[in-house]
Amino acid sequence: MVGRWPYLVAGVLAALGVVLIVVGGCLVPYFDDVIVQRLKSHVLPSNGTDSYEEWKNWSRFDPVYRRFRFFDVLNPKEVVESGRNVTVNETRSYVYRVNFERRNLKFNSGNSRLSFDLYKTFSFERNLSSGAEDDYLTAVNLPILNLATRLRFENRTVQSETAQEVNRLGEGLFARVRVSDLLWGYNNTNLETLLIYLDGRFGIRPLNDSTYGLFYQKGQPKKTTYEGSYEVDTEDLSSVWKVTEWNGRRSLGVWNSNASDRINGTDGSAWSPSVDKSTPEWLFDSDWCRSFRLTAFDPEERKVGDLGTYGYYLSNASLSYSAAEGNRGFCQPTPKQNNGSCLNDGVLNVTNCKDNVPLLLSQPHFLGADVKYIASVSGLHPNQTKHQTTFDIEPMSGEVVKASRKMQLNAYLMNLTSFPNTTQLADDAVVPVVWTDEVYSMTETERQYLANEHDIRRKYDVVKYTLIGVGALLLVIAVVIVVVVFLLRRCKAAKEGQDEVDERQPLLH
Repeated sequence: MVGRWPYLVAGVLAALGVVLIVVGGCLVPYFDDVIVQRLKSHVLPSNGTDSYEEWKNWSRFDPVYRRFRFFDVLNPKEVVESGRNVTVNETRSYVYRVNFERRNLKFNSGNSRLSFDLYKTFSFERNLSSGAEDDYLTAVNLPILNLATRLRFENRTVQSETAQEVNRLGEGLFARVRVSDLLWGYNNTNLETLLIYLDGRFGIRPLNDSTYGLFYQKGQPKKTTYEGSYEVDTEDLSSVWKVTEWNGRRSLGVWNSNASDRINGTDGSAWSPSVDKSTPEWLFDSDWCRSFRLTAFDPEERKVGDLGTYGYYLSNASLSYSAAEGNRGFCQPTPKQNNGSCLNDGVLNVTNCKDNVPLLLSQPHFLGADVKYIASVSGLHPNQTKHQTTFDIEPMSGEVVKASRKMQLNAYLMNLTSFPNTTQLADDAVVPVVWTDEVYSMTETERQYLANEHDIRRKYDVVKYTLIGVGALLLVIAVVIVVVVFLLRRCKAAKEGQDEVDERQPLLH
């Protein structure tokens, strides 16, 4: 005989199962909240915390390096005298450690925005470089080209007399220059002579300084650059680090459409946590003076060491005016024109954003650019693996695990009346000067911290879902016990009824 004990067992199991499911269900939001609070304490800047102090000078803890590779012009005489295409040879690598320093930090009254001034200081790393800062190369004579370009809309008398002075001083289209001078600036005495002449003869001074360098900034110490005044979002995890203002503006005031001019995304040092590949990630790069929509790599997850990451890259379409309709707002004429058609794909005119210096930006070796740029310069070898900008982002925290930001600076050569060495140019040309690669790799200590956070999250998941799973299993067992007991009793009742009928039947018919 089946007693009441199976039902008691089933009841106990069912009650225990319900308890476990309820506890597991309650732990879901509790553990989620614990994870969110841990993320907030690690990600959201808060004055006085260790993470905040590290963020202010994060490159001191996680080294950042910037590599420079120049393009040494091999045939300057042929270019000037017969208008032949420029032939270049990529130089050795010159590596600098970059210190990012955020100064004048200030939270607004609601702690939802943080403003700061960003400075970069460069220190040459001879042991990581294959060349020395005192190395010489032949490059476009950028100081004189800069002056001549600014004079292109002056009257003919100004331009022709300037050309005579340029000839008298022996300045040519190309010049031999030291690596350190080209990067960080040097006082060009001939440029100063020309500026004094133009001021005394015509009362004009197109430039305020006779010192020229690609990364020279007047008023800043040598090898220090001011990257602008930033305001970033600090209100919550969904929007932290997104740039809301740059130099006091929410849009750049440079490009030809509101969409192109708008500041989108972070500065690339970190992204908001819980990165989702179904949502586009944006990068605002002040060097390029624009925002980029990054493209996700496939497959979905990559590995940097033992840490899983989402990979993103700057696609060739980002600099295409023909293939990407959204890029039409970045369409700019050449520095030679006040207006006109776009530059060809792959090259961006940032003259309006860089104090009217006639420099064009592209990916290294004109990667992804119109074939005309590659065909007009001999010695270029674009390579997707070597020359593409990439980011590896840890999706839970939004932190950058590995990054390689690449950019090429190019000079625009055109026929200028005030620069006599340009008169033999067969056609306008974009000549590469240098390409840079700013590389970052998270330290092993920080990667281990994030790996531990993932382990904690997995343990939380194991606990809560194990409780829910065991509770559900106990409920199933309780139901099975009840059903089995019910069926057994029903079978027994049916059998007893049949026996009673059989007993009532006569033995003989």
